[in-house]
Amino acid sequence: MLKTILLDDEPYCLELLAHLLKKHCPEIKVEAQFTDSTQTLEYLRNNPEPDLFFLDVEMPKINAFDLLNHLFPFGFGVIFTTAYDKYAVRAIKMHAQDYLLKPIDIEELKTAVRKVTEQRTNHCEDISSSLLSLKQEDWALGTSRIGISTSTGIDFIETSTILYCSSDGCYSEIALENGKKVLLSKPLKDLEDALPKTSFFRVHHSHIINLFRIKRYIRGTGGEVIMDNDRSLPVARSRKDSFLASLGTIV
Repeated sequence: MLKTILLDDEPYCLELLAHLLKKHCPEIKVEAQFTDSTQTLEYLRNNPEPDLFFLDVEMPKINAFDLLNHLFPFGFGVIFTTAYDKYAVRAIKMHAQDYLLKPIDIEELKTAVRKVTEQRTNHCEDISSSLLSLKQEDWALGTSRIGISTSTGIDFIETSTILYCSSDGCYSEIALENGKKVLLSKPLKDLEDALPKTSFFRVHHSHIINLFRIKRYIRGTGGEVIMDNDRSLPVARSRKDSFLASLGTIV
């Protein structure tokens, strides 16, 4: 299923798109719908990234292109929906997966969704090998980065900017110091293997943390850590002793 959000300042267009997706695109799961671009921006900054984002171009407050610039770099697919064809070139430059003119043609909609599905499938197959091979190359360079394969290339992330990584069902989420989150269609184990063991520790089956980005450790059966962004994460009881031992290497 493609976790999807919709944005259109015209309620009728929003309802119609949601209806068409439900009826003709069973692989789509609409998680949120918005008529306000500022609310959409806040949602995307504070929640795991969707797989796909349908958005109208011309909107009050923040237009589609400015909104995406606020979120860059992002890992979700983008499909523009608009009544105007004059933005098509700019949409291509934003690496949009498709550009649908209103009224939306059902076959074009199905084709656009199928394109995103195929791209994400290929992307998922590439992530693990990209992470592992790029980690080895970066160690040779004396730096610490990981490479995330996308449909348009490879995004490089300095590991020092990673606060923690968490599992989200069949996905993994990387939380960065700038507040952005990167969603990967791979298990947490792949990230655990790729990240440097000297600075990252898996404190829980659902969480890997950057040892240098801990603000506080609170004692308990397993305890919990407070990260630099004030996010609280549990420490599994079975991992407590080895976690505390790892802290001894950095204090």
